[in-house]
Amino acid sequence: MSTFNSGKPYHGSEAVQRGRLRGATDTDYLHLFCPRCPHDEILRILDFTVTRDEIGSRYTLSPKAVRTFRIVFEVHCQRCGLTDFMKMSNDGRQGGSMCCALLP
Repeated sequence: MSTFNSGKPYHGSEAVQRGRLRGATDTDYLHLFCPRCPHDEILRILDFTVTRDEIGSRYTLSPKAVRTFRIVFEVHCQRCGLTDFMKMSNDGRQGGSMCCALLP
């Protein structure tokens, strides 16, 4: 098995932080849009790795999560060439809403 990202850290750049990375569903698939390109250019997933996979939940959720996980995706825009990272997990923000106050 090869090492994801050649062993370097998996941290997204400013381009994908603070509300700049958006997505939408078409059927039941989530598509992520390039934060640099106009007209919702879809990012391609190049690779992924699971950096956390534990039985049980770190939080008291209702219904309670069966596992605690974090998946890191390497994403790429074929139009502008952006290559970056994004994460999905159930061990971070546990409620509330994201607001435009996150944008600079």
